[in-house]
Amino acid sequence: MDHADKRIVQLLSKGYITPEISDYFIKNDLAPSSVSSIEKRIKAMKKAHGAKTLFHLAVLLNSKK
Repeated sequence: MDHADKRIVQLLSKGYITPEISDYFIKNDLAPSSVSSIEKRIKAMKKAHGAKTLFHLAVLLNSKK
């Protein structure tokens, strides 16, 4: 997981939804900032970790800490 993925997970854990994450990335001059790119990264993380849902992904990632 790169820095952007870690930031996405951090924001998701705070309750942000994808458009809010996109806004955060834009305001903080981070890439990728489009909603579509954020969604693709989330989908890739779910696939890489075998998660079926966003909640499942969060549980899996928190159990690896």
